[in-house]
Amino acid sequence: MAAGALTTDNGKPKPIPSQPKGSFKVVGETGVAAQHIALVTPTKMLIIDKAEANPAKLPSGTSAYNVEYDLVKNQYRVLEVKTNTFCSGGGFLPNGTMISAGGAELPFATESGFQSLRMWNPCNDGSCGWIENPADPAWTMTGNRWYVSITTLPSGELFVLGGSNESLAINRMATNNPTWEIYPKPAGVKAADYKPTFMQFMVDALPNNLYPNVYSLPDGNIYIFANQKSIIFNVERNEVIKRLPDIPGGPRSYPLTGSHVLLPLDPAKNYAHEILVCGGSEAQLQRAKALQSCGRINLNDPDPQWEMEEMPTPRLMGDAVILADGKIMLLNGCMTGYAGFRHGNDPVFTPVVYDPAAPLGSRFTEWEPSNIARMYHSVALLLPDGTVFVAGSNENSEVRLKDVPFPTEYRVESFTPPYLTTDLARPEILSKIPEKVTYAQKIQVIIDVKDKSKYEPDVTFMLGKKGFVTHSTHMSQRMIKLVSTQTRVEGTKITYEVAMPPNANLMPPGPHYIHVLNNGVPSLAFHLLLN
Repeated sequence: MAAGALTTDNGKPKPIPSQPKGSFKVVGETGVAAQHIALVTPTKMLIIDKAEANPAKLPSGTSAYNVEYDLVKNQYRVLEVKTNTFCSGGGFLPNGTMISAGGAELPFATESGFQSLRMWNPCNDGSCGWIENPADPAWTMTGNRWYVSITTLPSGELFVLGGSNESLAINRMATNNPTWEIYPKPAGVKAADYKPTFMQFMVDALPNNLYPNVYSLPDGNIYIFANQKSIIFNVERNEVIKRLPDIPGGPRSYPLTGSHVLLPLDPAKNYAHEILVCGGSEAQLQRAKALQSCGRINLNDPDPQWEMEEMPTPRLMGDAVILADGKIMLLNGCMTGYAGFRHGNDPVFTPVVYDPAAPLGSRFTEWEPSNIARMYHSVALLLPDGTVFVAGSNENSEVRLKDVPFPTEYRVESFTPPYLTTDLARPEILSKIPEKVTYAQKIQVIIDVKDKSKYEPDVTFMLGKKGFVTHSTHMSQRMIKLVSTQTRVEGTKITYEVAMPPNANLMPPGPHYIHVLNNGVPSLAFHLLLN
């Protein structure tokens, strides 16, 4: 199928006039190095760095290392935080509260972050701030966790996995924290009595087991990937249900960091859970080559196996972002080295889009390049308007603005995907969508497709969870196609009955964004809480 073609549910191409390949534009500055990000409201992004001498200053004159970024004004508000958020993890509770946990301690004016826990209750008026290490014992961290992964479970609890006991370049047995725990702690369990649970997999995956990737599955189990290994795991029973084949080609977890994503779920495919893993590095060597291969595995198969293919360019430390149309954008990263200060080289400026529906061998298309190197500590995330927020990159152990190959980067880029620059009008959601919805709930949605003169309407509803982004790890990111039925047509205005996901195994609870697409062109997304 030609690049730029639109497809219908029956797979038939619908060519449109020549389609550009997207564009990058610098729109603002972050004030702090963007090492971690999370979209906490439709217009506000939390940007989190480690404690270092950033240009953004607190009223005291001390350098800030957390800001709230206004996506409308492209301005930031500095935030006070006492614990060091360096290499922490994050996740969202069902009510929209964001949790940031773990971190490190460094020679900077800050408290240790290894066992810290921070809560963020979103607001739109600039009044919200961090709540750190709450007094409630249900929120007590039980051990040091540097490079920790956090995932929202179908229960709404947070699954906290792995990490190391100290700051380091690569994990080893003496520093490994091969355990998992749940937050908040189970009701009735005293903080002093709560112990994290050992997981042998996190030993087997050494030394490249930091920031493991975790996804919930339709049967209530979870999928875990680290290094080249992956398992299906039952949390309630603390039991490995299945060990999956190792992905060929080399390690793909920190510091040989690849890009990982759960492909969008489709009811027409019985919500098959397919994992895509792209890139990584051959070895922990300065000039080691990044991996060019990608592996895709269908967990619905009775005997899941990795299907391998090649990207146009090798890539290490890339970000895999699920776009509004369900395609995957791979961007950022470099072609040699490994993750860590001053260890990455040869930046990759050209993003590629991966089409999960295309046949093997024709899934990748290169888009327009950026001119900003985005390597270690870079981030990217889909915004409600369908553009992609891109920021970060600091190859240096401290803020360095000159006399280094890759200075600390504060510029924010907005990437406009091709689906926003076609000759098709952008659809609009006209009806008021409930701010809170439940599983399997059916809602009435009125949309305006604007124009029927070029193509008959081909409408799709997509529900996405943004998650928490750091170190090429998009914790809890996922998207699902919703079942919808057309019920009324009045000119260009069409009413649909749209069913929310049938259960929390498919889409764990919390904040989500719903897009409507007409012939592949997305509307502005609507924010809702799914519980």
